Amino acid sequence: MRTFSVSFFIGTLLLLLLPHMPSLDALFWGVYLGVALLFSVGCVVWRRRLRLPLVLLLSGLWLGGGYALHTADGVLASWLPVAWEGEDVLLTGTVADVPELGVDGLHFVFDAEHPAFNGRLRLAWYEDETPPMHAGERWQLLVRGKRPHGFRNPNGFDYEQWLFTQRIGGSGHVRKSTENQRLAAAPPWAVNAWRQNLKMAIETALPDSPATGLVQGLAVAYTKAITPEQWAVLRDTGTIHLLAISGLHITMVAGLGILPVWGIWRLFPVLYLWLPLRVAAGIAGGGLAIGYALLAGFNIPTQRTLLMLLVVLLGLVWRRQIPFSVTLATALLAVLLLDPLAPLAVGFWLSFVTVGLLAWLSLRQRRVGKTAVVWMQLVLSLGTLPLTAGFFGMVSLSSPVANLLAIPLVTFVVTPLVLLGIVLVGWWSTAATLVWSGAAVLLTWLMAALEWLAGLPLAAVSMPLVPLVWLGLALLGFGLLCAPRGMPGRWLGLVLMLPMLLYQPEKPAAGAFRASVLDVGQGLATVVQTAQHTLVFDTGPKTSDSFDAGELVVLPWLYGQGLRNVDRLLVSHADNDHSGGAQALVNTMPVGDIWVGTPDILPQQPTALCAAGQQWEWDGVQFSVLHPSPAFQEPRDNNRSCVLKVSNAHHSLLLTADIERPVEQWLLKQRADLAAEVLLLPHHGSKTSSSPAFINAVAPRLGIVTSGYRNRYHHPHPSVTARYEARGIKLLNTVNSGELRLDFPDTNAAFEIREWRQVQPHIWQKTTM
Repeated sequence: MRTFSVSFFIGTLLLLLLPHMPSLDALFWGVYLGVALLFSVGCVVWRRRLRLPLVLLLSGLWLGGGYALHTADGVLASWLPVAWEGEDVLLTGTVADVPELGVDGLHFVFDAEHPAFNGRLRLAWYEDETPPMHAGERWQLLVRGKRPHGFRNPNGFDYEQWLFTQRIGGSGHVRKSTENQRLAAAPPWAVNAWRQNLKMAIETALPDSPATGLVQGLAVAYTKAITPEQWAVLRDTGTIHLLAISGLHITMVAGLGILPVWGIWRLFPVLYLWLPLRVAAGIAGGGLAIGYALLAGFNIPTQRTLLMLLVVLLGLVWRRQIPFSVTLATALLAVLLLDPLAPLAVGFWLSFVTVGLLAWLSLRQRRVGKTAVVWMQLVLSLGTLPLTAGFFGMVSLSSPVANLLAIPLVTFVVTPLVLLGIVLVGWWSTAATLVWSGAAVLLTWLMAALEWLAGLPLAAVSMPLVPLVWLGLALLGFGLLCAPRGMPGRWLGLVLMLPMLLYQPEKPAAGAFRASVLDVGQGLATVVQTAQHTLVFDTGPKTSDSFDAGELVVLPWLYGQGLRNVDRLLVSHADNDHSGGAQALVNTMPVGDIWVGTPDILPQQPTALCAAGQQWEWDGVQFSVLHPSPAFQEPRDNNRSCVLKVSNAHHSLLLTADIERPVEQWLLKQRADLAAEVLLLPHHGSKTSSSPAFINAVAPRLGIVTSGYRNRYHHPHPSVTARYEARGIKLLNTVNSGELRLDFPDTNAAFEIREWRQVQPHIWQKTTM
């Protein structure tokens, strides 16, 4: 079992790491060669003792990869048809999860049923008054959708991967129509409908409590009501796993099922004649654990813990003690059979690594005596450090202390109170409200303590984007440190972990500069680096409280490059798609000074207006502001945009923000130094900009467009792209390229271009641009 499970996992992982989906021809030959190889190996080792493990190893690799390939191909086949993008389509389907009502409308997941499309969509309903919607209901909706697409930046959240793992084949919004109507109520067995009713009951019981979202997370794994500030505290203290239904809580619930059965059987020994205590306890504990896992939405951590727990309880029922390694291997195989895409989720890795560490620590607990709990928490934090650094780009140094405080309180006090409220709410709502209120008070106190911890210096340390090889060495080093005492060379484990801790990304040489155009959709965010300085030019949009490009794209990118401060922030003008993320950047990272196109962009910060003629030099690189000019009068924000030229002795870059033809003509009239090798197209390539005379004056070799996927403005305009192409100017778009990095050397050598989507391709990238 152990050999087959591990090889099945490796086969699955190898498929998921492929840059592109294999063709059907490759699948056919893969199956053929796999069977032939297994047959040949079986013949060779037939008379050897190792024949079974070797056959299990090879068959696991073959079956794991084939199963993952089949699943991935099915997910990609369930994407929204290309022909439907941007079109209104009438769909019938089921509300698949608990809807989220926000300030901008209703958001929900919809399982569509159509002769040409049977897939899952993530939809928004933006009408001022949306009808009440419940999970499990059947609806008919007029939908305009698009295929999965997200921003692609180093150290950024991969939205496309998340959609892929959730089997969501597109996103869109509900159109205003008289055809939108509810067709049927949720059936009585719809678990998500139960979850929504409990979520609403908690809202009613705790209308003004700051811990309402936390109680909902522990009760039904609904975390949408947890505020961004609370998420930040939980992230920085490494306690996110506790404030939603987790494996620890499911184990505790199983114990709550076992203990009463043990007590009842002790009181009434006659029950032993009807059903052995082991069987009764196993059934009760397993039943409660399954019920609680369903309340959690049956996510990856709950799947892993539930399956492991059921294996242990099965051994209890059979009166057999199953080795932990077999239990873990069985759970691994069961999770992969249930969802072969699970290794793409962070929770998968954290869950299995944490459980493995806990098992190892339990073998050594007797040796550490009274310090067992502290020792275990420290080792868990160190052991998961490579994973948190690789997945999240940060390490919580306050995590050991925070978890020592939070784990006992949440697991043994708060969670039982939340569960008691769930039991009481159906027949005694007053008592349920009282119990939930007590849980909310405790959580409020806990969050206050965690907030204090998160505010301490170095409570959480951001780390640069560490190469995979250094993360692998760090895991190997930790494994060496965990080797049995007496093994020579254990100290080398610390040496193997040092490269991950000391790694710093390469910076431009003196006189050279690097420009990174981030993928923020319909907007602009660019970072220019010299040998010792950093300039941020625009910060992308803030479209809602849940999406701020400054917080979710720019800051993670800066941290991923090992940057801890910004020397100058230049916000070209007040349009949200250029300035929306500025406040988050200023609030979080030290900024030397701020230049703005208009004084109303960051009114609470000391700022300076950018103006034509301003110049400065960093590390042999020149920066020149070409616009706006006091003599140019224009009421529109676009034409008051700051225009910046960056150059060294051999190369140059022109950043034009949202200027349009009037500014282009003004700059030509003023004989501004416009010539540049690389041009960020004015106003995202709109038809109101990029006049022929302006393009001729700049004469770029490369033009860069920053636009959103299928944006409503249809940027870049076809006439504009044709204008550049007619002059032999290559165009790149962040929609297709993701983050664009351009390295300009301090020599005559050509500048280098890196397109992040091309550097980091994945099998789930099937979007038609």
